[in-house]
Amino acid sequence: MTTLTPDTIATIVTQTLQQCHFNSGFTFRSPAITVTGPYCVNQLGSALTELGAKHILLVADKMVWQLGLTASCQTAIELAGLTLTLFSDIQGEPDSELVAKGVAMLNQSGADFVLGFGGGSALDTAKAIAVLGNYNGALVDFKVGGLASRPVGLGAIPTTAGTGSEATDITVIKDVVNNIKVPVKGPALVPDLALLDPALMLGVPSHITAATGIDTLTHAIEAYTSRLSNPLAQAYAYHSIEMVVKALPVAVGCGDDMDMRLNMAIAAYKAGLSFSNAGLGLVHAVSHQVGAFYHIPHGVANAILLPYVMVFNRLCCENTYAEIAKALGVDRDSMTTRERCQAAILKVRQLIIDLGLPTSLAGFNVNPNDFTAIAEHALSDICLTGTPRQVNAAQIVALLEQALAGDLGMEG
Repeated sequence: MTTLTPDTIATIVTQTLQQCHFNSGFTFRSPAITVTGPYCVNQLGSALTELGAKHILLVADKMVWQLGLTASCQTAIELAGLTLTLFSDIQGEPDSELVAKGVAMLNQSGADFVLGFGGGSALDTAKAIAVLGNYNGALVDFKVGGLASRPVGLGAIPTTAGTGSEATDITVIKDVVNNIKVPVKGPALVPDLALLDPALMLGVPSHITAATGIDTLTHAIEAYTSRLSNPLAQAYAYHSIEMVVKALPVAVGCGDDMDMRLNMAIAAYKAGLSFSNAGLGLVHAVSHQVGAFYHIPHGVANAILLPYVMVFNRLCCENTYAEIAKALGVDRDSMTTRERCQAAILKVRQLIIDLGLPTSLAGFNVNPNDFTAIAEHALSDICLTGTPRQVNAAQIVALLEQALAGDLGMEG
């Protein structure tokens, strides 16, 4: 009989733990403080004070600042007795050069809190500035994520309902050296503060409301069907889909409806929480590349690609798309699972059409000769890790060809 020594037992326990894979648990990240409601921007100063902020670097879209939308934010900060430095150079989607400029201002100002204010570009820029403030390496090194800490506080106030960046652990920055969009992911990218004020969204043009709203829908659908999803992420995604399908048409058609603007803001936040904790999929992996190659706005690229990717994913997602059909309001008791799945895809397609968004890549000066390169870049995109159906370069090229031709291929 062998006598087990304490060292032997410790070795066995260590080896057993290393070999075990716990599939029933999950980790969930969310902002420490979330403030919502019409004109809640007036509570900004007290929220920042609660987080211990002293000097705020306000990162804002140039157009948002020129329109005077940052005024209420600046007033709330100043009334709380906090110091403010403004960085309002964001025009279009953020890139590595813009982030470097913002980091320089952060270091020069001595700010201890970075607050993004505006659309997804401003929020993504603010997040990148906050986590890259003391990093000197290449942006492309962060393709696999891993950021766990940052030297300053971080907050986000969206003025569009789409990216969900105020709730997520990811930012997407264009690497100007390599001409690719780089998703940077890590727990440090989750803001300490998210503030959702629909009053700040009342002036958003209808076409931007539509595109950002479909971005929200894409986040929710991809998170719900992700192989990395979990019950909490799916719950947020499902309710986001329910809210989008009801609120988005009204928000686009009647932009001064405060209730629908708030519902879309909350839907975007829910979808952000969901995909931040469950991952995305093929739509985003490809749209990042299409956006970088052809300068197609992110929400528009998602609107074009989403139905085609849903058709491609049917093989593995028939049951989950059937569940989504209920959230979309198109399931019937008499339907089979296949029919519910088909109905969900067609509902998404029809919503995109109703909102006036494009349904094909035609008209964007797309060159089919680029498709192989786009496919190769997409295969290395971090968003692809959660996709429910395995995909290769040839299948992505075929999908892009479908999207260029406008052929959804829904037969069968």
